[in-house]
Amino acid sequence: MPEPGAMAVAARFRDVTVEFRCPDPADVAHLRYYLSDHLVDHDSPAGLVVRLETESGGSFTEALGTAAVKRVRWRTTTGPWRLYEEWGEHARRPSPVPPFGLPPLRDLVHLRHGAAVAAPDGSARALAITGDSGAGKSLVLLHLLRLGWVFVSDDLLVTDRRHKARLYSYGRPVGIRERSLPLLPWLDAGLLDDAPVLPTRWGRTWMVRPQRLGRCAPPDQPLRLAWRLHLTRGARFDVRADGPTSWVTWDPQEHLEELLAVCPRPAGDGGACAA
Repeated sequence: MPEPGAMAVAARFRDVTVEFRCPDPADVAHLRYYLSDHLVDHDSPAGLVVRLETESGGSFTEALGTAAVKRVRWRTTTGPWRLYEEWGEHARRPSPVPPFGLPPLRDLVHLRHGAAVAAPDGSARALAITGDSGAGKSLVLLHLLRLGWVFVSDDLLVTDRRHKARLYSYGRPVGIRERSLPLLPWLDAGLLDDAPVLPTRWGRTWMVRPQRLGRCAPPDQPLRLAWRLHLTRGARFDVRADGPTSWVTWDPQEHLEELLAVCPRPAGDGGACAA
């Protein structure tokens, strides 16, 4: 249970209840939006507690991207408080929201940067989309959702620590970048009206709940990672298959249709692969 008067949000990941303690109501609203698929009440004891702090005692969310000093601390049920990171303008460590890099979750899952969708045929086969930041992962994901594929995750692949081909859904918002809007002419502009906007090096990015964009896999539902699409930006379109992975060089402005044609065809036998 949270401390009396504390502002807290509880969420569950892989059967682990996590309590996030916040300094400001704006932080509670932010976390509830980002973690809405995983929210639970406070009836069950938390296996992990994460505390967000600012030196001024003000909003942690509003201090992000500024030089204000921010700290994240954590503890397990019986352990002492530990400092995860203290920083000013730029954090060096991965965000602890979600806290997959902290115990006990870090012993259960393996993380990788990428997006994922499940095949529209209901077979529980999943396609992982990987590549450097700006390679077009979220753009491809959005087009596949429009074509009937099922949302699994954006920006983060969560696989089982012992079984790397077992993929779990993580229902965080999808980042829609301003520069991608001309490539999404079918997107309802109303979806962006009430979505939080983040300033990024790619320009403004709207964080839209995936339920507003298409079907979603249930939280923590295991899927079989059957094949992978690795994206690299380049002037010429090129596809190289290597087992269950297709390595694609592309220019989103020129090769979107060719790229989407590659997605439904697993390389090799489409059995399973590791992210």
